[in-house]
Amino acid sequence: MITAVGAEADQKAAALPGTQRLDATGMTVMPGLIDAHVHSTFDDAAGHDELFYHRRPGMAAITTVRNARKILTAGVTGYFDVDSIFDLGIDIKEAIQHGVVEGPRIAAGSYALMTSVGGAAGRLMPDHGTMAYARLVSGKDEIIAEVRRQIKQGADWIKVHVTGSLGHRRSEGELVTFTMEEMRTITAIAHDLGVPVAGHCRSAKSIVMACEAGFDQIIHGTSMDDAALDALVKYQAHLVPALTFQANLSDFGDAIHASPALQDLFRKEIETSSAMFRKAFDAGVPLLCGSESGFSVTPYGDWHYREMEVFVQHFGLTPLQAIQCATENGALCLRLKDKVGTIQKNRLADLLVVKGDPSKDVTLLGQREQLHAVMANGRFIDLQRQDPVRSNIPEWRCHDFGEILTKDIVAKARAAK
Repeated sequence: MITAVGAEADQKAAALPGTQRLDATGMTVMPGLIDAHVHSTFDDAAGHDELFYHRRPGMAAITTVRNARKILTAGVTGYFDVDSIFDLGIDIKEAIQHGVVEGPRIAAGSYALMTSVGGAAGRLMPDHGTMAYARLVSGKDEIIAEVRRQIKQGADWIKVHVTGSLGHRRSEGELVTFTMEEMRTITAIAHDLGVPVAGHCRSAKSIVMACEAGFDQIIHGTSMDDAALDALVKYQAHLVPALTFQANLSDFGDAIHASPALQDLFRKEIETSSAMFRKAFDAGVPLLCGSESGFSVTPYGDWHYREMEVFVQHFGLTPLQAIQCATENGALCLRLKDKVGTIQKNRLADLLVVKGDPSKDVTLLGQREQLHAVMANGRFIDLQRQDPVRSNIPEWRCHDFGEILTKDIVAKARAAK
């Protein structure tokens, strides 16, 4: 815990023999970043084929342990693991929580709830059962049983794919895949057991329906209109645009030989949604920063700052406002409001020491050499420890988007121009 700040901290420290001191002259001391949208068990997947057919539970858990540390050493001291393959997120959360492995504090989802219409994978989704990160539910009884099961296991959130795309009708965008009655059933059961609900929504209609059904968080929220914004304000849901994936693929896709059509699609998604996200911010809707880390376009450890850059460049937020979205507002997804996200007395000691001033340039938070110190739960993290060099796991990867988009690849591509 932070027991004091400012002059009171100086006085208390002076009275304690052997106090560890860190000279932060010329640096910024700030709250740890909170990433509101991470898939920490996906291991930089290039597409659904990898997640559905090229993953094993044991190896997925082991790689997640390594990747959780990568996230932590990038300055992320907490994240929302929105859904996970093999339902592993809850176990990873508890392993970190109880000191078995090292990583950020986690709010864990379980399987994402979907109907047989599916989500982003279209026909690849089965009509029943589980597939990778998804649980297919049909009708009220299955919904109630699965929500209760997830909460019993330890889920901090219930995630629902309110919208999904059909491969043969992709031009229509994402369609609502749950009825209002089904969505109200989910929130009624979850809220009665003290658990909030997050909805993947990529249409104005889905945002209105999710808000009216009592959802606490709207993920993506693209294609929002004024009626959808009014619903966000009225029902006090918070919003996680999670546009880093789109921004990376549209800006840097050439470096990994990505499809030009995909680049154009994602570029337009940002361009057509940014004005409404700004209106939401101005209307008081809490915006949270989510990196969508877990895919080859958003590998762990490299891009957790990027959503702040998107908020500044495309929404017109100041760097300090964007940082607030990635710290104080992020406490909402951790369900730790008034406990993390700011530096105040009696808050949890999740802190960063950064060379320079991120309130003038948020990209400093993406430069590992500028990160002087990371403290999680009152303990300094060893940033110098080198993990073993990793090679490819047999039959683990089959890239659809090209190579994993590390910052080194981007730097080399820029230097070559």
